[in-house]
Amino acid sequence: MDRRDFLKVGLAGGVVAAAGVTALALRPGDRAVRPTRPLQVLPERVFPVMVAVAARVLRGTSANPLEIAHRVDETLRFAPPRSGRDLAMGLKLLENALGGVLLRGSATPFTLLDEAGQDAALTAWRDSGVVDLRGAYHALRKLCLAAHYASTDCFAEVSYPGPSLTKPTPPPLSARGPLVVTDAPGTEGMP
Repeated sequence: MDRRDFLKVGLAGGVVAAAGVTALALRPGDRAVRPTRPLQVLPERVFPVMVAVAARVLRGTSANPLEIAHRVDETLRFAPPRSGRDLAMGLKLLENALGGVLLRGSATPFTLLDEAGQDAALTAWRDSGVVDLRGAYHALRKLCLAAHYASTDCFAEVSYPGPSLTKPTPPPLSARGPLVVTDAPGTEGMP
């Protein structure tokens, strides 16, 4: 084989490899899950991944993964814009087939994995030597847990009777003077 033929074979192999990597990177996941109301922060493309993560993190609870994903999205409204972008980027990486090959040894997008495969993928991120992957795992986990347990719907599930104090209803605002609440429960003896 002369030099010219060697270069042709090498170039053809490079094109085939680049096409394979591109096809792998663009392999779609499960798009059947759709938001039930408008999203505030998360792109619709990563919403199914958030639902799948919520289902794995909150297995064994009464949580509805679709509702948890919506609550996470709504919570992100109060975070800096970069937080929402970072979370979306992490969800895209978790879903990406090429990222799956490199980070967990599987070319299947996260949403197409079975439950054991999704658990293994999340465990690989949790135990990763890469700090950013561990951080992304813990951020996703904590957001799902907070979205579920902050709701009054789960109080009975954890045997929590609810808050013992009732929030006072403030009087109507007026332009006549400072707002003073005098009959709020629990404020006896306060200046």
